Amino acid sequence: MEYDTPWGLGNGEIISHNQWVSKTLARRTVDLTTVYDCMGSSLGKFPVPHGVLLAGYTTGQGGVPWTPAQFASHPSAIRIDQSPQNTPADELCDVLDVEQQAATIADTPGWVRAALRNWVTIARPGQRLPAVYCSHSTLTPVANALNAAGITSGVDIWLAEPMTAAMARTELQKAGGPFPVIGVQYLFMGDHDVSIFNTAWLNNVSRKTPVPHPGVGTQSGWAYCSKCTGLFFGPQEAQSHCPAGGHHDGSHSHSYNLPFIA
Repeated sequence: MEYDTPWGLGNGEIISHNQWVSKTLARRTVDLTTVYDCMGSSLGKFPVPHGVLLAGYTTGQGGVPWTPAQFASHPSAIRIDQSPQNTPADELCDVLDVEQQAATIADTPGWVRAALRNWVTIARPGQRLPAVYCSHSTLTPVANALNAAGITSGVDIWLAEPMTAAMARTELQKAGGPFPVIGVQYLFMGDHDVSIFNTAWLNNVSRKTPVPHPGVGTQSGWAYCSKCTGLFFGPQEAQSHCPAGGHHDGSHSHSYNLPFIA
């Protein structure tokens, strides 16, 4: 897939990063992946078609959590932190489950910050950028809690709402804004539920990226920070200090080579 630069659209128009994302997504079709989520006690009790990804819980009560062996058998599965009151939070997960008898809206800002820090530092290779699972009725309260905590973007939404598959696809195709919908759980079965996900979110996992060998008079591995709009040395992102607060964020950046004079 081609990407425009974050500084313009190739016609001299200078826009913000959020405007660039909205314009880019508006003229492209989003690649989608079907996901089945289930409790650990239900895994293996229903057929999983080829190409369908699974999602499971690392926390919860009774038969909800998956076992380590189940996750080992499905290493690409989405990891969900249900985190009810008697279970410690798991900020190494991809998704926080915000609903009754699970995580609360008040839990969301702290979990998001910790999960993003873990993603940046590659605490668990394969972790995805933090997302929040919620229904339409709790979407606005979740957004309000994030904004009140100073988190105004960078958090994705897994929306749970009964609808047709066509409606779910439309919801994802039109997604945008500071808290975009990257998954829609639209069909609720007895032993599993069915969702459609933005494949780009699924594939954007934390990983150790090898720094290309630089040519003569260049240094590779530099990245663009979407927070302060400056360049920083990518391999030291976890130790960096961004003027906008926290670490630099190079998750949306290409890798740049900078010339230098020896």
